[in-house]
Amino acid sequence: MNPLTILLLSVSLAVLLLGGYLWRLTSSRSIFLNTLFGSTCMLLAAYHAASHQKMEWAIMLPFFTTMLFGGRAMGTWWRSRKEADLRFPAQLMTGVAALSLTATISAYMSL
Repeated sequence: MNPLTILLLSVSLAVLLLGGYLWRLTSSRSIFLNTLFGSTCMLLAAYHAASHQKMEWAIMLPFFTTMLFGGRAMGTWWRSRKEADLRFPAQLMTGVAALSLTATISAYMSL
């Protein structure tokens, strides 16, 4: 198992844990679905990185997760200007987007 696979698996677990906490904070069904989709994307990316087949999927899937949580974080930051209680969920979403961006860049650099 190469270091990229370990990184992708750990980011998948982090996305699942942080997303579950976000879901408990916001009770939003879309956050729950984004979390499941993002964690599954990271697991599939780890599989493709471990098998060394179709490595473009090891880059694309973490990028999907980055864009999913990054866009949601930008929208939540925008709403947090009027609703101060959304600041912490926006920070968590930004953290998840940063983790998945780190995984995306690491997968790209490993080519």
